[in-house]
Order: sequence, then C-alpha cells, then structure tokens
Amino acid sequence: MRWLLLISMALLMACSDRTAAPVLPEALNIGINRTVFIGTTRAMNAAGEFGIGRSPTLSLLQSEVSIPPDREIGSMSDGFDKPKPERDFVLASLDRHNDRQSFAASLSREIDRSSEAGRREVTVFVHGFNNSFADSAFRMAQMGHDLDVPGALVSYSWPSRANPLGYEYDQDSALFARDGLADLLRTISAAGNPDIILVAHSMGSYLVMETLRQLEIAEPGWAGRSLRGVILMSPDLNVDLFRTQIQRFETVPDPFLVIVSRRDIILRLSARLRGEPSQLGNIDDTDDIGDLPVTVIDVSAFRDRQSGNHFIAAGSPALIQLLKRSGDLDREFVEGRTGATLVIPGQRRILSRATEIEVTAPSRRTR
Repeated sequence: MRWLLLISMALLMACSDRTAAPVLPEALNIGINRTVFIGTTRAMNAAGEFGIGRSPTLSLLQSEVSIPPDREIGSMSDGFDKPKPERDFVLASLDRHNDRQSFAASLSREIDRSSEAGRREVTVFVHGFNNSFADSAFRMAQMGHDLDVPGALVSYSWPSRANPLGYEYDQDSALFARDGLADLLRTISAAGNPDIILVAHSMGSYLVMETLRQLEIAEPGWAGRSLRGVILMSPDLNVDLFRTQIQRFETVPDPFLVIVSRRDIILRLSARLRGEPSQLGNIDDTDDIGDLPVTVIDVSAFRDRQSGNHFIAAGSPALIQLLKRSGDLDREFVEGRTGATLVIPGQRRILSRATEIEVTAPSRRTR
C-alpha cells in the first residue's frame, strides 16, 4: 500500500527538470511583475542554480516574478526548464544581496512602497513538500497578486528535493532548515520592525512550528512580540506534535489561523502512511485542539483540483474571490483587531479556547 500511494503521487509529476530556474529578463515586458524577496538554505548546483542540496549558509536574494497575463485566478503554470512568459510564471530577474544589511535596507524600501497607509507589512511564505526553488517564489507572487496582499512579499525556500518520492529527504531538510528560517525572520525584523505575517503550507508548517518552538526556547515570548499573525495552510503536521510545539509559546501570536479541508487528498495519504486517522490540515475532530488559542478555518466546501484539494486557500477561484470581497472587516479579524468579526459566509463554533469557522461555498448562481 505504501508504494502504491507513492507511485500515485509520482504520476502527478511531469518529466521536466523541476529544479531548473532560468532567468528571462524579457518576461518583464510580458507579464504582471511582483517583487519577491527570497531567503534560501539551498546549495548552488553545478548549473549555478539553487538546487536540492543543503547549505548551512542563508542566501538572501531579490527577484522579479513575471505572472502570465491571461490565466485563471488561483492557477500557477511552471514551465520548469523551458518556461514561456506568455503562459508560465517566470523569474524575470534574480539578484543576490551580499549581506543582511543590504537585504534589510532593500526590503524596508519595498515595505514603504507597497504597504497601505499607516502600515508596514511583510508576508513571509514557507513552502511545503515537493517544491523547487522557483516554485516557492512563484507561489508567493501568485498569492500576493490574487489575494491583493499588501506590503512586501518574502519567500523562504528550504532544500526540498522537488520530487514526489523525496518525502523522507524533505522531512530531514525541513529540520535542517530551522536555523535558516530563524535567521531570515530576525533579518526581516531588522528592516524597521515591520508587521510580519508568517504563512506556511503543508510540510512548511512542520518547519515553521519547529522554528518558532526553537526561538521560544532561546527567547521566551519571541513569537508573540515579533509576529503579527501565523497562518498554517493545509498543515502536514501531526496533531499531537502540534500540541507540544504550540504549548511551548509564552504568548501565541493573535491571530493564529489553521486552514483545513477534510477533502485534502494529499494529507489523507500522509496520514495513512503514518497509521494516523488524520493530520492537522484534515483533522477529523476540531475538539482535539479546542483548548488551544487558535482559529480553525474549515474550507472543505471548496475544491482545488490542481492540488488534490491541498492548496485550496490559494488555488480555489471561488474561495479566492470570496476572500477578496470580504473587505477590511475580515482584514481586521485576521490581524487580531479587538472586536473584529469575520464576515465571509459560514458557521462559527466556539470551543473552550479555539474558534472553528466553517466557510460556506456560494451557490452556483452567485459565482
């Protein structure tokens, strides 16, 4: 059964070189450009690109990602080693910062340029299993564009093998990458102490929680002081492990959102490989974490066929449109503003300390 599941995952992949990340400057004049800052603990390969190897040194970069002009909201097309800017996401530029001071200064300028009035914001995205260097930058650009994310965009690219058969390698790499993520978060804080929203997907949630636990042990209260909020999307994370990680926090960032779907095919496979009923991202019973100060957003009513319902928050056109229409009141809720409420359609259930929100899909007539 284990090999059958792994083979099924492999069938989702093409035969192209997924680790390739060609830079095409001409794409600047074709697509919609978004600036994405990148921190990576990937080692440089023989082709001069950031591949699957692990580096003890955090590299700091700045890129322009070209988003193809005609695409469905939520979609992301990667041309791998032969991208076409008219159709695919493309790295249009990639520049390396020689030190943390240069990176922080450039990031600070971008924060001032792109944040809304009165706010200095940074969204940091940590990708999951089976991602290449370019994948994480593309996904950050796609979410930033489709969801109208204000402020600066930062991607942390840890050394995933970018192969569906590399699950164990990726788990080891996620633990290896903890120090790099901690360094990146401290470097971002040095750019004028902006409001940091930390977003993780899938196995990236495992990395984020281990890193935050590590920072809390070294500096109790770090997460609550340094982060405006945390969002775990489809976390590929054992529920018992999550409990021990978050209980280490002196103050849990508010809000702390966990986006789940009981239709998540990938997490169903992950749980089965472990002999568990579910992972955190497709948790069977929210009462199991009801005593934790988190907000569970259940998006099971939506679908994202491109990812097997594993990246609904960024891949479902219907949910994206709903989130974009939700307005400033929802924004204040996500940022933990006192008295703010969520206005997207759904049902709210209050547990002992947690809140569960089941988002309702709009009818076909209103889509």
